[in-house]
Amino acid sequence: MARTSRLLTREDLTGGACQGWVREAYEDYRAVISDPDFPCTFGTTAEAQGHIRYTWVAGEQDLGVLPPTLTDFIALSRAHPRRRHLLIAFFPDDGERDFAAHERRFWEILRRLREQDPEPWPAHIPSDPDHPEWEFCFAGDPMFVFPCIPAYRQRHSRRMGDHFLMCFQPRRVFFGTNRDDPGGERIRQRIYERVGRWDDLPPHPQLVELAYGDTEMREWKQYVLPDANVPLVDRCPLQEGRPS
Repeated sequence: MARTSRLLTREDLTGGACQGWVREAYEDYRAVISDPDFPCTFGTTAEAQGHIRYTWVAGEQDLGVLPPTLTDFIALSRAHPRRRHLLIAFFPDDGERDFAAHERRFWEILRRLREQDPEPWPAHIPSDPDHPEWEFCFAGDPMFVFPCIPAYRQRHSRRMGDHFLMCFQPRRVFFGTNRDDPGGERIRQRIYERVGRWDDLPPHPQLVELAYGDTEMREWKQYVLPDANVPLVDRCPLQEGRPS
């Protein structure tokens, strides 16, 4: 059965219509992202300006809400390309604190989204994750996706309380921060400096050295960062089950 969209504003989350755990997850998230020392100043500003959108997924049986919600969110982002709209999906705290379990959960959700994508893969984005210009796409829109995992102990910039979250960032929101943008490299380095002060370990060296489009970079490696600066894995989990 088709699900309806559940695209919410912060007023929706705090207005009393959502379940208690959703408001709790949002308050934890807001406390972190609103901290003036939080590394991503763009996220802090987007929250302050009301440009972040939200949804919640009650569990495995509720995943069907994500495709229509993400489709509506992408339409909103396209309509306002100069606003840094993000989508945050909250999941209930199930007590799970095993990092590998949440990592598997993240990749399984991405697989489910690809299976339910209403649009064909965009022609200008390589479909092979091993290509340096590949990135996750949905409804024809390329985006950066990552989880916030409660099991993080050192990488605090990827932990937003005791709930599992997923963040969807359309590629367009990174305007001004790319290496070929005036001042883009300076902005990136400033964010990495703030990450180094916020986390209990330096930014992962493979990310500092490379950027999207660099021949040695693979975008998917940035999605789920390990909780230590160990080498990143070589094969994208979305390729599992495919011939080598």
